[in-house]
Amino acid sequence: MDEAKITVFAYSEDKFEEKRVKTVKDVLKYKDYKVVWVNIDGIAYLQELKEIFNFHEVAIKSILRAKTRARVSILKDHIFVLLHQVYELKGGLKKERTAVFLKDNFVITMQERPGDVFNTIRESIRHGEGIFRKKGADYLLFALLDAIVENYVPILENISSQMEIIETKVLKDGDKEVLRKIHGIRRRILFVRRTIFPLLEIFRRLRLEGKEFFSEETQKYLEELHEHVMEILDIIENHREMANGLIDIYYSTLSMKTNDIIRILTVVSTIFMPLTFITGIYGMNFNTHVSRSGQP
Repeated sequence: MDEAKITVFAYSEDKFEEKRVKTVKDVLKYKDYKVVWVNIDGIAYLQELKEIFNFHEVAIKSILRAKTRARVSILKDHIFVLLHQVYELKGGLKKERTAVFLKDNFVITMQERPGDVFNTIRESIRHGEGIFRKKGADYLLFALLDAIVENYVPILENISSQMEIIETKVLKDGDKEVLRKIHGIRRRILFVRRTIFPLLEIFRRLRLEGKEFFSEETQKYLEELHEHVMEILDIIENHREMANGLIDIYYSTLSMKTNDIIRILTVVSTIFMPLTFITGIYGMNFNTHVSRSGQP
């Protein structure tokens, strides 16, 4: 993996700086801004983060564990959220750990590799669009979580489109390749569900236990985000039922084709049955010369 990179987005309502820095300690130079967003591409600088920001040891250890589930820790002076971004790759989906810390006016994000779903937020901050520069670090945390959740929507839309195509093929062809594709769709649906389901508990705890970290307005946004996750889970459940329905259609279509073949074989058997009966009685005992002359 490439060397980890630290990028700082420091902004207030009337000013903004974007800098690449070499160490975590360098980000403290920007602490006078209203919001300081520190993005780290790569799982690195954990010890420095712990020492400089006094982050909890449990949070640091959970980042290092590759198979840690999504979780949230609401501590006395900071919040830690670990969740996953999901990307579409050729032939399937891939998830990437993303750690987010909120402490005072600092928001620190850390991901396994460069590339994320936050570019729209970056552009809004750079150009002073929207309300980002008027809001605090709590709103930025909400926006980052919202971007991760919103990224599930086009993935589910793509899955829905694939199921529509497969449904047409099931009714037309119904071969084993179609069945393989249906099972592939089901695996993707379950993958997304397992990834997003823990977010319900994360957002519930943020709303109930993390109130002191969020303004009243941002708390309302978090509530809407919690509802949005529930809506996405409903969509996922509908997709799962549709995938199961496609399997039922596949086997029904296969059964109908089998019945058609049996009917054709039955008709053929009926046509040839008299000939078989005659051949069975007379065999090859016909004397064609006697038959033509009519003589015994």
